Amino acid sequence: MKIAIAGSGALGSGFGAMLYRQGNDVTLIDGWEPQATAVKHEGLHIDINGEDYHLNIPMYQDTKIPSDLQFDIVFLFTKAMQLESMLTHIQPHIHDTTIMVCTMNGLKHEERIVNYVDKSRIVRGVTTWTAGLESPGHTHLMGSGPVEIGSLVPEGQNNVEVIYNLLEQAKLNPHKSEDLQQSIWKKICVNGTANALCTILECRLSTLNESEYARKLVYDITKEIVEVATVDGVHLNADEVYHYLIDLNDKVGPHFPSMYQDLINNNRRTEIDYINGAVARLGSEHHIDAPINQFVANMVHAKEEQRQAK
Repeated sequence: MKIAIAGSGALGSGFGAMLYRQGNDVTLIDGWEPQATAVKHEGLHIDINGEDYHLNIPMYQDTKIPSDLQFDIVFLFTKAMQLESMLTHIQPHIHDTTIMVCTMNGLKHEERIVNYVDKSRIVRGVTTWTAGLESPGHTHLMGSGPVEIGSLVPEGQNNVEVIYNLLEQAKLNPHKSEDLQQSIWKKICVNGTANALCTILECRLSTLNESEYARKLVYDITKEIVEVATVDGVHLNADEVYHYLIDLNDKVGPHFPSMYQDLINNNRRTEIDYINGAVARLGSEHHIDAPINQFVANMVHAKEEQRQAK
């Protein structure tokens, strides 16, 4: 099977490396020219949980994919605002049975992906693997997962099996989600607290736990997200999720989340509109107030403007 990693920054490169090391036919694709050029000419330099690897994985910029390349599986790892562009570039390179795997941060990505493949060929999920991009061609992957995956419709279960076996072989710790929407919303709680607050406060995950005020914000943001999740028939316990988040922050304490890396390290615009902003919008559509999530989204946008992020 030919596998494409569509969006080969930090996390995409990490998954691509793990799959490639097991002998899979992997191609990396990214829209950022410096990353594509560095890996194409110098290979991927990656630290996986403290072990260094130099892998010569084929890589292309998304506008320069060879016309004859066709992919059986596409893992989507772009930023949310780049998804539509990537799907457009990858469309000529998929066929009638291509499986699209999306573990991206944010809500409702499947509503765009379904314009390119049948819903049964979308494997949706979430992951707690963490990654970073030090410089073009130099990345790291940390943690042990898991990767929770599931199908949007019963007819897609066979495709979930295919992806599960592939991830298991690559030691990416896959789990079959018992409740896909619940898994997605629980990850929104992670991103809506850790990513947003670490970016605003310019701190590591562990620092949130050290502040009583930050912990209170984690709880209040979570409570709103849990309330909005009910529109998808998801009923989470805010107290249980809060304790899960605090424990997770402790476990990956030294890590700077991806939104922090985007804005603070690389001066790039963030995915905030697809996380806290999306929660606030969806809540408004269903007459559920989420003012703290909207305030957090506004704060991140203000920081983007202040820094003139691109």
